[in-house]
Amino acid sequence: MESNAVKFCFDVCSRGTVLEGATLEIIEIPGLARCRQCGAEVTIEESYGICDRGGVELDIISGEELKIKEIEVELCA
Repeated sequence: MESNAVKFCFDVCSRGTVLEGATLEIIEIPGLARCRQCGAEVTIEESYGICDRGGVELDIISGEELKIKEIEVELCA
């Protein structure tokens, strides 16, 4: 996930709305991919990576998910 782009879009899109000034917290987790050449599972930090054995053809298994865990709202009277 490109967290910087998401943060930028959140800031821009929230201007002038009830969300203006809200805090967006993104917790990034490493992705997991499988090498097409040897079948090994590889931890990746970007949308691309290299297998420990040099393979560059990777199929992403996980890491592209987006889950909203919590929304906290403070109402002003």
